[in-house]
This record gives sequence, C-alpha cells and structure tokens, in this order.
Amino acid sequence: MRVDFPDKDLIPQDLRLLMRSRHIYILLSSLIHICLGIYLRIHAETWRKSLQIFGSVLLFAGSFLFVWAFFHETYTTQKFSEISRFALYATLGGTVFHLFGGFRLKSKGNE
Repeated sequence: MRVDFPDKDLIPQDLRLLMRSRHIYILLSSLIHICLGIYLRIHAETWRKSLQIFGSVLLFAGSFLFVWAFFHETYTTQKFSEISRFALYATLGGTVFHLFGGFRLKSKGNE
C-alpha cells in the first residue's frame, strides 16, 4: 500500500477507514482459523462432522471474500460493496456451524 498510496494525507478519510477496516476483517478471519486449528477435534458422529466440515468451508469462503473485498473495494470501487457483507455472513455462519458441531452436553455418566 505504501507503493500504491504513498501520501496518506492525500487519501480521503473515508477511503482510509475502508482500507483499515478491511485489514481488520482479514485479521479477524486469520485469528478464527488459528483458534479453530488449535482446538478443533473432528467428531465421529456423521452429523457433527458434517456441520464442522460445512463450517470450515464457510470460513474458508469468508477468508477468500475478505481478501477479494480488500482489493476490489480499495483499488476498484473505492467504496463499500456487498463482498464484505457476504464475507461477514459466511464467517458468522461458519463459526455457528462449528459451535453446533462441536457442542456437547455432559451426561450424568460422562462427568
């Protein structure tokens, strides 16, 4: 960005805010992947495994969309587009699917 936008004082404030927020979204996505990689255990139950796999697909799609939105919104349109919105929805959906796929209630005999 230093090469493309060398003088940050000449960039309109709304475009600077847009670029910064896209960086934070990419950071959010990477931190979710790191945390998930540390704690993920694939369940043996088919329905739980399916939820986890679908959640991972959504999280990967969200990451791809965040990076695409950064380049598209910063360099092409220079304004907010629907790509970021869909990336946020995909990330939320992937997180929820992982939550339900990994959530277990303790039974009395399993304490």
